[in-house]
Amino acid sequence: MYSQLTIALSSRTRCTKATRLWWFLMLLFTGVVLLAPIKSIAQAQSQQQTIREFTRQLDEIDRALDVGNFKRSDLLDWSSTVQSIGQNAHDCIKSTDKHLAEIKADLKTLGPALKAESSDVTRQRRDLTRNQQVFEKQNASCKLASLRSDDTLARINQEQKKILTQHLFARGPTVVTLLGEYWHKPGAWFTQGLSAVMVNSGATLLTSRHSIWLLIVAVISFAVGISLRIRIRQFVMRRVKPGEASTGLFRNLSISLVCVFGHYLPALLTSAAAAVFIFTLAQQTDRLPIIAIATYGLPIYFLLIALIRIALDPIPSETTLHHLPRELAHALGRRLRILVFLIFIGYLLFSTLLTQGLPDAGVELARALFGTVVILNLIWVAWLVGRIPQLSHTGGMRAALILLLVGGLLAEWTGYRHLSLYVLRAVLGTLAAFALAWLLARLLGELFNALDSTHQPWQRWIRNKLGVKPNQHIAGVGWLRILAYLAVWIGFIAIALRIWGMSDAGMQQLIALINQGFQVGSLHIIPSKIVVGLLMLVLLFALNGWFKNRLEHHWLPHTRMDRGAREALVSISGYVGVALALIAALSIGGMDFGNLAIIAGALSVGIGFGLQNIVNNFVSGLILLFERPIKTGDWIVVGNTEGYVRRISIRSTQIQTFDRADVIVPNSELISTQVTNWMLHDPWGRVTVPIGVAYGTDTSVVKEILLKLANEHPLVIQDRGIPEPVVLFRQFGDSSLNFELRCFIRNIDKRLSVISDLNFSIDQAFREHGIEIPFPQRDLHMRNWPPRWSDKSSPEDSP
Repeated sequence: MYSQLTIALSSRTRCTKATRLWWFLMLLFTGVVLLAPIKSIAQAQSQQQTIREFTRQLDEIDRALDVGNFKRSDLLDWSSTVQSIGQNAHDCIKSTDKHLAEIKADLKTLGPALKAESSDVTRQRRDLTRNQQVFEKQNASCKLASLRSDDTLARINQEQKKILTQHLFARGPTVVTLLGEYWHKPGAWFTQGLSAVMVNSGATLLTSRHSIWLLIVAVISFAVGISLRIRIRQFVMRRVKPGEASTGLFRNLSISLVCVFGHYLPALLTSAAAAVFIFTLAQQTDRLPIIAIATYGLPIYFLLIALIRIALDPIPSETTLHHLPRELAHALGRRLRILVFLIFIGYLLFSTLLTQGLPDAGVELARALFGTVVILNLIWVAWLVGRIPQLSHTGGMRAALILLLVGGLLAEWTGYRHLSLYVLRAVLGTLAAFALAWLLARLLGELFNALDSTHQPWQRWIRNKLGVKPNQHIAGVGWLRILAYLAVWIGFIAIALRIWGMSDAGMQQLIALINQGFQVGSLHIIPSKIVVGLLMLVLLFALNGWFKNRLEHHWLPHTRMDRGAREALVSISGYVGVALALIAALSIGGMDFGNLAIIAGALSVGIGFGLQNIVNNFVSGLILLFERPIKTGDWIVVGNTEGYVRRISIRSTQIQTFDRADVIVPNSELISTQVTNWMLHDPWGRVTVPIGVAYGTDTSVVKEILLKLANEHPLVIQDRGIPEPVVLFRQFGDSSLNFELRCFIRNIDKRLSVISDLNFSIDQAFREHGIEIPFPQRDLHMRNWPPRWSDKSSPEDSP
């Protein structure tokens, strides 16, 4: 009784706990359902307040633009603010569009209002309608904010262009006017310049003790550089013999880098040590002295000279990175080194002496003369570039560049110095950016070419990890090459636009265009998503290749699956991986699969009529992969084609004949026609050797010899369960007694070799036993003898 009461109480307790748990879950679900609209409304109200704040900021910026009392820095700040507002407004539009689509779907599910519907349905429809009105209002506000941000950003961009135009076309005194002023008082300018040098030279920083320490540091750095240069030269001489042609861009680049930097290492170390020493002393002064500016620029100068030497005149000369004539490369490198030296001199003059000591007229005259020398040197470089055989077709571009430089020179001499400086900086910056982009593109091209080679250990390691065979290409390298080239040259275009004065607002609009996309009809294209989708496609292809390699060579060999099943599983997994990679890449790229389904439905009719054979071969390929009637390596006969199966793809099968000719057989033929597979279940097979002996030969001896020769051959099977070799007396032929030797061999691939071996052995054994192998004989009967031949005459006696 007590035990029954205890069981009942415990059962009731469990029931009570279960009931409480059920009610708790129901209340939780109801709270989530009821609070979801409240949360959405709260988010909508919060976003509405944010949009009001954005509207207030746009109003302030518009009023400031209307008044016109602003600076260039204000435009930069406003551009950043408006760009942020536009991005937030765009996100708000996307969010509200999503909520409106969900609400419309829910209202469509509820259907039209009915008189007899329940109060819950009516309340739900009323709440959805109210939420729809709230989100529609918010969506309209977000769209208005987006439009206003675009208009304000356009106004900011226009104001920036106006300020830039006014700055560029501000005219000063011409060179003739400046020369006239200098002609009247040359001594005053010289005295002022010399005084500026003495005052700002920084000689007071270097006491006698500091000078001694600087000399010691420079000597030690120079000695270390000389020692390292000797060691580097010995290291390179052991690996590169004089006159030896080196192949490979990476090898040439690495050797040239080591040699050239080793050559300039004493100058680089000495200048860098001096710059560090002067930097520690210059911390005590308010104004940067001339000696500090000079020592800071020297390491950069030597570095640029070394880079030009690597690109055009490497050490040793066998490690060249180009295919230019040696004289032309020397001339171009010398002219570029002069250009770098001029830029270094201009850096020293216009950063120290002239800007701190000479009057404005003197600075402008010196800059005009300096710009003239630099522009003439650039025109010389453009002329040398025209002598490069690979760039001989760029005459129009070089002519445009020369005209641009001449225009900058004329602008400098006529007083438009801001325009001249703008052109000079833009041309130099664009050429430098182009050289870097070209070098980077070529290095990337060599890297992708190296991935298809197996000369280096790292190349073999990468191909092994990705499961790529020696004669195969790595999947996705072509797309990766295109993406890399696009990234390099798009980056060059962006840098060039920035160098040529593209405003921040314009750059932000370009970035927004790349990130947010543009509309082409009903299609919304987002370039950034497309690039990321292609990159993801390449990465997934590489991952799929690695997975197939692991599956084929590491995981499946440890299972009990036969070879055909393993190959089918590897092929199917590869196709599934490719399909998943394509779907993922299309999804990341912004493909709408709803539209894709419509297109697929429209194309189904065309597939049914025009692509029957392709679909048939595709389905047949799936059947071959699942049923596995043939496997790679099988010896098959299809119609008049006989050979080994080399590859089974989803559409066709590759068969290599005994003449090593590759025959592509559609998979539908392998399914619909008769196929002979010599190696379907095992590699065993039977060979038949026909032989004839002369009449009168002892047949028992023939049988004994043939059986002995068959049993002695190493490939003939003699295991239990397999028929032993047998000799059959087939028939009495016209000229011989015909026998057949039949035996099973372990590998049907060796069928012709075994038949040949047996034929050689049979011929030798028959010769040893005196058994004759007859040849066909015929008796000739003349029914009509020529009348001019008599019985006593012979053909030789006739005339």
